[in-house]
Amino acid sequence: MTEVKVAPEEKVRKKPSFVKPWLGLKYLFKRPVTIKIPDEKIDPAPKYRGFHTLDWKKCVGCNFCGQICPARAIEMTWIEGEKRPHPKIDYGRCTFCQFCVDVCPTGALSFIESYILTTTWREEELELYDWVPIPPDKFREMQEKFGDYRFPLEKMEFNRETKEVTYYLRDGEVMKFKILGYGIKPPKSPAEKAYEK
Repeated sequence: MTEVKVAPEEKVRKKPSFVKPWLGLKYLFKRPVTIKIPDEKIDPAPKYRGFHTLDWKKCVGCNFCGQICPARAIEMTWIEGEKRPHPKIDYGRCTFCQFCVDVCPTGALSFIESYILTTTWREEELELYDWVPIPPDKFREMQEKFGDYRFPLEKMEFNRETKEVTYYLRDGEVMKFKILGYGIKPPKSPAEKAYEK
């Protein structure tokens, strides 16, 4: 068995320095690296993976996106008035890997450059990021209007009794739809099955 030697406290303790506390002053005269969100913006790279957009007319409800998602962030949602289920994405779990976009057979699911997860809504903000994506043309319209890359929703309301969802978009538009239920869940992984036993 090897013997571990511990250095005495006197050798580990740092010696006081007169110069070190003043070294931070040089950064007072340099341009800051951070930006003031939402007043300032940084344009993302052309292929930046931000939020998902979903063309509701193209989506066939095949659930390929939900099956391939490694983070299990996508579940299919049945919406009133729609013939097929649509994906609902939980951004608390999403890793932005783009597998769902690559596997989509109709090209209905895609990414847009919007990437800032900030809103003016303060209550239950985490619930806001579990949503059915809106069409890409609406996303781009808001980007051009506001000139930034913030989250498209200002507020979201979900009535648990009627299962009605209301999206309050940043441009003042209100989208209402009713969730009939959740179906076509991805199969459980072997690890999840073993854990249940």
